[in-house]
Amino acid sequence: MRSQPGSGTLRSRRIARSRQQLVEIALPAFAERGYDAVTVDWLCDQAEVSKRSFFRYFDGKEDLALTPLNDVWRTLIADLDEILSRSGPLLEVLGDALVEVVDRMPPGWERLAVLSARLSGTNPAVDAAGMLVCERFTQEVVDAIVARLTDVSGADLSARMVCAVAVAGHRAAVDTWQSAPGATTTATRGELCALLRESFAAAPTALETRLP
Repeated sequence: MRSQPGSGTLRSRRIARSRQQLVEIALPAFAERGYDAVTVDWLCDQAEVSKRSFFRYFDGKEDLALTPLNDVWRTLIADLDEILSRSGPLLEVLGDALVEVVDRMPPGWERLAVLSARLSGTNPAVDAAGMLVCERFTQEVVDAIVARLTDVSGADLSARMVCAVAVAGHRAAVDTWQSAPGATTTATRGELCALLRESFAAAPTALETRLP
């Protein structure tokens, strides 16, 4: 998993543009030509970058395919110090932060995120890679939460449970969002943010659901 390049120096901005160009070429191509038919060589040729550069930006095709959704979690993790300085129920804090991060994604992110989510849902290799990345992101968030709750008994278990619910809530919202007819051209981040809020708001009640 590669880190998202920063935006400070001229070199980092150039890397970010090349990285984004590869994503913008790859995801529509995966949808139109088929994931297996699109090779790294082809992508590098289309984007006019070397394979060496490609593998500096991404661990492989799966990493590239997951980039739009993973960038949400990368941004959240980059902002964790500020996020965890807020007060309130932890799940609510994380839910609000996810909504804010989605709202800050760059122009055109929606279409790429829909394509990424659909590919993950239909390609086992991409889905498996996404699960591994999710575990890494979750551990980073759990570690940061536990570091904040040094005097709280059972902090690790509480952090893991809350993060598991947050990940499930995010996935439920994204699944609903990307499955709408015509989502690749009509889905908006406002709709996803609304679904995220609905998903997180429903979580406490859902956890209290009782069998008859």
